[in-house]
Amino acid sequence: MMTETKRPLPVAAIAFAILLSVLVSACGFQLRGSVELPPMLRVTLLQSGNPWTGIAAALRIELESAGSRITTDAGEATAILTLVSERSLQRVLSVGRSGKASEYELYEEVTFALRDSEGRELLKPQTLSQTRDMVFDENQLLGKVSETDKLREQMRRSLARQIITRIRTGLQAHEPVAP
Repeated sequence: MMTETKRPLPVAAIAFAILLSVLVSACGFQLRGSVELPPMLRVTLLQSGNPWTGIAAALRIELESAGSRITTDAGEATAILTLVSERSLQRVLSVGRSGKASEYELYEEVTFALRDSEGRELLKPQTLSQTRDMVFDENQLLGKVSETDKLREQMRRSLARQIITRIRTGLQAHEPVAP
């Protein structure tokens, strides 16, 4: 019967791992899921025609995961983020020999504006959009429906992160420069 002996990690391997982690953090690397939240969005009132679906739902998830608390009380909100409009479209890009669609274009668009707790406009309405192409095979209908749903969810989460980034850069542009 053989017994295995555990060998300690070489000092060089440990030093390399520490050096690598320091270098990665020094270059500003962040995991994709982390979004830097402006202090203004600490407590956010999210106004939308339908706040529990679409881009509004994705934005709620992104804000909460970044540390914001979503409120329904305008009195306690530090910012009021309004989704002025949301559009979700699908159009046929190409048709196969049988006359049926073989490729679609998915389109997501959102217009948003930001006000402070007293109603002053901080960011004028801005529109963001994303487009994705998707090959469609009617023989794999269930898989393609699932793929469409996943693509839309990815597009909405990406738009939500873009909204937060636009807010952060827009607010930084309005901050007074320290002497």
